[in-house]
Amino acid sequence: MERIKTGVEGLDYLLEGGFPHPSSVLITGPPGSGKTILGLQFLYEGASKYKEPGLLINMEGFPNEISWYAEVFDWDLGALQQKGLLIFSSYDPAEFEKFELRTLHSEIIIQLQRVIKQIKAKRVVIDSITPLGQALKDKAKFRTLLYYLSKALKENGCTSLFIAEKVDEKDTEFQVESFLMDGVIELNFTARADVLENTLMIKKMVATKFPRSKYLIDFSEKGIRLATGYY
Repeated sequence: MERIKTGVEGLDYLLEGGFPHPSSVLITGPPGSGKTILGLQFLYEGASKYKEPGLLINMEGFPNEISWYAEVFDWDLGALQQKGLLIFSSYDPAEFEKFELRTLHSEIIIQLQRVIKQIKAKRVVIDSITPLGQALKDKAKFRTLLYYLSKALKENGCTSLFIAEKVDEKDTEFQVESFLMDGVIELNFTARADVLENTLMIKKMVATKFPRSKYLIDFSEKGIRLATGYY
């Protein structure tokens, strides 16, 4: 089995070398848990260290947030964009309400396939898929869209991170995403002595033996990493 490096220090060790490739992995967690950072780090490390082109589809948020993260973690995203190793694209969630499922499915997948072939992308991050479900307002339709989206990405040789918002004790708002994904990683907070600590837990990963434990993570000058002594 081919593995693709996660870009997170310590995580590849827990995953027997990295994410299975190609595969689709759900990254879920509450606001501020590091989901977007993990997604950007996955793309940046792949492009800068392994020359693996990556694509970010921003479904929500502002473009300047990417620049802020690049500055904080000293990621030269601009240079990688100029070399054609990274492409950032965005959608306005308000536009989704205009589409029926079939139209929305075709619109997104056709555009993705065009860009993937253009740069020969190996890594894709969609941040986040929650607005898609909210726009469709139908769990069955959302599940169908995710299925074909994941299928198309894997058929094009991509390992993709699907970022979703965690709601209360549920993995995601719609609770269908984890069934469709090859892997699920939850980022969260753990209270210890009145302090919130960031944690990471692998909840699912196809064809991989992984520990069923929570691991503390911290934010270094280069991004997310597993805390020393917990892996």
